[in-house]
Amino acid sequence: MCKAFEDMKEEGRQEGRIEGRAEEIVETGYEFGLTAEDILIRLQSKLNISLEEAELFLKMYEKQAV
Repeated sequence: MCKAFEDMKEEGRQEGRIEGRAEEIVETGYEFGLTAEDILIRLQSKLNISLEEAELFLKMYEKQAV
């Protein structure tokens, strides 16, 4: 049972790192005047995520960046 808990903790850490990087990519993209499409491409390539996941991150962090 301890192994399962440790696995869950590590999974949570990994998700947190991805979310932090996504926020940074979105904010930096807008600071440099990139289009939403360019930011989506960067999110997908840098984080190795699907378009759907990238779109969720963009929606989540674009309001903070603007």
